[in-house]
Amino acid sequence: MKASFILILLLISSCNFKPRYCRPEMDVPESYRFAPKETEEYVNLAWWEQFEDQTLNELIETALHNNQNLQIATGRVLEFYAKYEVAFSQFFPQISAGFTNDRIKQSDGLEFAPLSPLAPRIYSLHQLFMNLSYEFDFWGKIRNLSEAARSDYLAQVDARNTTIVSLVSAVAKAYIQLLQFDYQLEISKLTYESRMESWKIARLRFEAGLISEMEVKQAESEAQEAAVQITNFEQFIPVQEDLISTLLGSPPIPIQRGKLLTTLKLPKHLPIGLPSTLLEKRPDIVQAERNMISANALIGVARANFLPVISLTGLQGKRSSNFDLLFKNEANYFDWGLGVSSPVFTGGKLTGKLSEAEAIYIQTVHSYKQTVLTAFQEVSDALITHQKTKEKLEVQIKQQAALEEYLRLAKLRYFNGQNDYLTVVDSEKNLFQVQLRTGLTGGDIFISLIDLYKALGQGWDVEADYCSKCDDPSPLMNVFFK
Repeated sequence: MKASFILILLLISSCNFKPRYCRPEMDVPESYRFAPKETEEYVNLAWWEQFEDQTLNELIETALHNNQNLQIATGRVLEFYAKYEVAFSQFFPQISAGFTNDRIKQSDGLEFAPLSPLAPRIYSLHQLFMNLSYEFDFWGKIRNLSEAARSDYLAQVDARNTTIVSLVSAVAKAYIQLLQFDYQLEISKLTYESRMESWKIARLRFEAGLISEMEVKQAESEAQEAAVQITNFEQFIPVQEDLISTLLGSPPIPIQRGKLLTTLKLPKHLPIGLPSTLLEKRPDIVQAERNMISANALIGVARANFLPVISLTGLQGKRSSNFDLLFKNEANYFDWGLGVSSPVFTGGKLTGKLSEAEAIYIQTVHSYKQTVLTAFQEVSDALITHQKTKEKLEVQIKQQAALEEYLRLAKLRYFNGQNDYLTVVDSEKNLFQVQLRTGLTGGDIFISLIDLYKALGQGWDVEADYCSKCDDPSPLMNVFFK
């Protein structure tokens, strides 16, 4: 009889009213649009090291240790780990112990005497007791609550990984943009020196009566234009350094440079992989799926709330009005019981809770699908941007070479009296603008590559994770969450 009762309890406890979870079907392409031929599978490495700039490596390492947003994300991981521990604790009996020492006086104004005439009206009561409560998880309510809490915790781990991806990308992009400004500042200074020399020559030619004062003023104006650009980039550079400082978790400081923009190295192959691997590698997609799993488990909790709650309660201890007798056998007492409570009428509360849980799950499904679609879009955008930026740089380099030769010929013809100074001014202005754009495009190649790595979700699973509780925290998981 006893064995049959235990078997029945085990069978009932295996019930679970949670819907069966299945990952939503998505139309995943077999390959990315605009994917180049020179690709390889995902690699677990720090992709920024491929640029071969030790200063950039050190800046990213500093940011991973000190960035405040990452510290906040780590704190949220620990917060949700603690919430998971609270939910998981409900699998076990809750036991508490206590001791009371009361001094009691019975009322003299009662119409009937509750005590015998010989009983004292004032007496002491000493109690030493232990409480136990345990809810049988017959319908899977506790299992689903714990599974939801576990999924929420792991979703925060993925959110932290997303923060790492964003942080690494932000530091790398800000550093590349800083090198862009350095390059453009250097171009502006060289142009200013060249134009100052042209202004000097124009003044000498004017004093010799070879040209008019108008050409002198034109030369002066072009020199001052370059001076304005120098001022602009001297403003942009410290502002960019302040941005990097904030990412590093420090007040504004000067930022060291490593390589020049023109000496950074591009990787030969892009670790793109297949689109299907994006669903497993990109942390925001994994987080969106964790949210679905959590919402699905909470539907099981909402369904279980319709069913009876069966719990075991117990109280055992010692009670005596004489402290010397408290530890004697005659002071023993206990109160054990098995309770069942079931909702009868809640005015639609439980139905509303179930509808709410189902609606939240539907939201998480569409949020997951939107996250996947956004990820595919970002990868595709980054690929085409990277490809076309490289092509644009090749064109701009040819254009710059042509303008340099054009300027040389224009100056030669001007000094020989074959054309006016306006031709020289136009050629200088065009060359200067193309040089600035070439520097910008040269940096944009690396920025588009950084955007590609970010879109692919790389950089989050390297040895840059400083969270000590980001693995499955309990060996009992495999027992409860098969």
